[in-house]
Amino acid sequence: MSSTLIEIIGEKLNLKKLNLKDSLSDIRNNGNFIDDTLIFLKKTNNEYAEIERKEEKTYRLEEIITVKDNQNILYLMRKPDWNIFNDKYKLDYGRTMSFDGTKKANKRAFKMNDCELTKISDNGFKRDYLEFESKKDWMEKTNLFFSSDVNVKHFAELGFSVESSHIENLNNEIKSSYEYIEFGKIILKFSEHLTPTEEFINAVKYANLDDPEEYRKITEEYGHFIPSEVVLGGRAYFKDIKVSSEISSNGNVGNTLNIGALSSKFKVGHKYSNSEDKSKFYSFNHMRLLGGSHPEGEKFDEKAWIESLIDHKNWDCIEFRDPINIFQLLPEDLRKKNPEKGGKKILYTCIKECDYYLNEPGRYRDFELKLPRKILDVILNKKADCDIFATVIDTKNSKNVFITCQILKPKVLGEEKLGKPRIIIHGVQKNFQPRKLKLKIKIMVVGIDLDFMFNPTVDTKVQMVENTYDPQNEQNYCDLYSMKFNSESDLISGNIPFFGIPILRNFNISNDSLVIGHKFCKTQLDKEYEIRTFSYCLKKNQYVNLPEFTFHTLIILNDTAPNAYELLSFKFNKLKKPFIDLKEESTNPKYTSLYLSSNENNYKPLFLKQKFKKIKIEYVDCKCDKTCSFCKNKTFKLSNKVECIVYDYKNHDDKVLCR
Repeated sequence: MSSTLIEIIGEKLNLKKLNLKDSLSDIRNNGNFIDDTLIFLKKTNNEYAEIERKEEKTYRLEEIITVKDNQNILYLMRKPDWNIFNDKYKLDYGRTMSFDGTKKANKRAFKMNDCELTKISDNGFKRDYLEFESKKDWMEKTNLFFSSDVNVKHFAELGFSVESSHIENLNNEIKSSYEYIEFGKIILKFSEHLTPTEEFINAVKYANLDDPEEYRKITEEYGHFIPSEVVLGGRAYFKDIKVSSEISSNGNVGNTLNIGALSSKFKVGHKYSNSEDKSKFYSFNHMRLLGGSHPEGEKFDEKAWIESLIDHKNWDCIEFRDPINIFQLLPEDLRKKNPEKGGKKILYTCIKECDYYLNEPGRYRDFELKLPRKILDVILNKKADCDIFATVIDTKNSKNVFITCQILKPKVLGEEKLGKPRIIIHGVQKNFQPRKLKLKIKIMVVGIDLDFMFNPTVDTKVQMVENTYDPQNEQNYCDLYSMKFNSESDLISGNIPFFGIPILRNFNISNDSLVIGHKFCKTQLDKEYEIRTFSYCLKKNQYVNLPEFTFHTLIILNDTAPNAYELLSFKFNKLKKPFIDLKEESTNPKYTSLYLSSNENNYKPLFLKQKFKKIKIEYVDCKCDKTCSFCKNKTFKLSNKVECIVYDYKNHDDKVLCR
C-alpha cells in the first residue's frame, strides 16, 4: 500500500493509502470515496485524458498516477450532471434576445425532467474569427446563436423591437471583427424533456394574447423562447480591427476583414472608454471571456485558460441552438387555443433571384419555392391555410418586355398535405425577341400562426379575400369577369394597403401561356370593391376566355412597416405611356395593383411594368379579328381616374439578399 494524494479537480485534496498494482475497477469497487460521479484521469504533458468506465479494468493505478516531488497523485474529475448545469444556468427558464445578450426571464416557464448530455471530443477546440453582416446578424451572434435559422431571426427581431433605442449605436461595432478561441466541452439537448409549469399554463390560459399589452406582460415575465440545445465550455474573444466602409441601407457590410493573431497581445480587464459603451458585448476594448478562469490584469495564457476548463465549474454557455417559442411547448389544447381567431399574418418574406430564358413566344418560367424546411412544412400544412404572394422585377431593366406572375397551388387528391406552390412567370412582348432575363422575386407567405410564433406588437396581421371564377358554374366562358368583396372600412380613404394575385389550381397546355390581368374599382355601394379580371394568350397574342382560377386579395390590417404603402397617381404625356416616378431608384420588387376610382367599365385592359425608378402602364395588341368583347366594344385608353397601389414590405427573413 502506498500513500496517494487524491485530487478531484476543483475540490479539496484527500490522502489515501492505495495499492498501485490494483486495477482502477478494483479501486472503485473496494472503496467508498470514488463513486459513480467520478472519472479517472491520466495527466500527460499538462493535458488530462479521461479513462472510460469500460476500460478501467485494463488499467493499473501505477499506470495513471503522476509522481511529483516524490508524491503519488491520482487525478479525478467529477462527472458532469445536467442537474448541476440546469441549477447554475437556469436552462429551463425562458429567455429574450437583447442588446446585452440573452436575458433570463424572471419566472420559470418549464421544468426540465431529463437531458441528453453529449461530451464533445478533442475537436471541440476551435480558433476562428467573428464578423457581422448586419445589425440583426450582430444581435444573433452576440446572443450566442451562430447556426441561424428562421426562429433565430424571428427572436432577433423581437429583441430589436424591445431595444430599438440602441440601434443607432451599433454601426461601429458591426464594422468590427473578433478573433476567438473556443473549447466546447458538452452539448445539452432537452427539448423533449420540458414540461410547462402550472404557473405558466395558468398565465396563458387566462390571457388574451391578441392584446399586445397582455402578450407583452406574459413574455416579459416568461421570455420569448427557450433554447432547446446548449453548448457549454469556454470562449475567449479578442477585438480586432475596424473597417472603414459604411453600412448600406439594408444593414449589410461588404468589405473583407483582415484578421490578426491577437491572442498573445492583450491583457484581461482592460476597460473600454468609448462614449458609445452601452452593450456588455462590446464594453471591452481587447478581450472578453466566457468560461474558464484567468488572473485579472495579466497577459492571456491560453494553455492555463484551457486547463482551467477541465473543471466543469468553470464552464459557461458558449452557444445556444434551436430556440423554441415558449408557447409551442404548451399542452395541445392550450397551444391551439383558437389560433384562427387571431386571423392570418405575414409569416415569412424573402427575395430570390433567377434566370429566365425567353427563347420562344409563350414560354413561361416555373419557379420552385426553395424555402427553409420549416417554412415549407407550414405552407404544406392545410391547417395553416397559407397563401403566397409574389412580385417580380427584371434587374436588367430591359426594354420592350414586362413581367407578370401568378401562383400555382396544385391540387393533391387524397393527400393530407397540399401540393407545393410554385410561381409561374411570363415575359410579355409586343414583338417577340429571344431574351435572357435576370429576375428578382419578392415572396410573401401569409397564413395562420399555428405555432404561436407571433408578437402582436410588431407582427403584420392581414385579411384574406378569396374570389373564384369557374367557367362551368358561370354557364359560359368569358374574357372579362368581375368579382366583388366588402371591407370593414373604406380602404382608400383609410390608407389601408391592399393588392392581389391570381391563383391557378391546374396548369397544362391549355393555360400555360395565359396571363391574367386585373384592376380594382370602387362600386356604388359603401365599402364594396370590385376586381375586374381578364386573360391574354401570349401564343395567340389576343384576349381569350379566362381559365378556372381564384383571385386572392390581401388587406393589411395593421401596417407595422413604416412608409411601406403609397397610393400614387400616374403622369400623362401625349408622347409617353402613363407613368409614375418613384422616389428613389431600386431593384427591390414592390407589390402593385391598379385602382380605378371611377366605376366606368370602358377602358382597355392594361398591365403594370416595374422599372428601377418608374411604374409604367403597358397595353398589349389583340389579334382576335374583333371577336373578343374588348375589340367588339369601343374601349378607351386610360384616363386620369386611375391610381397605383404600391406596397414595399421590406422585413425579409431570408438571408440570401437581405440581412
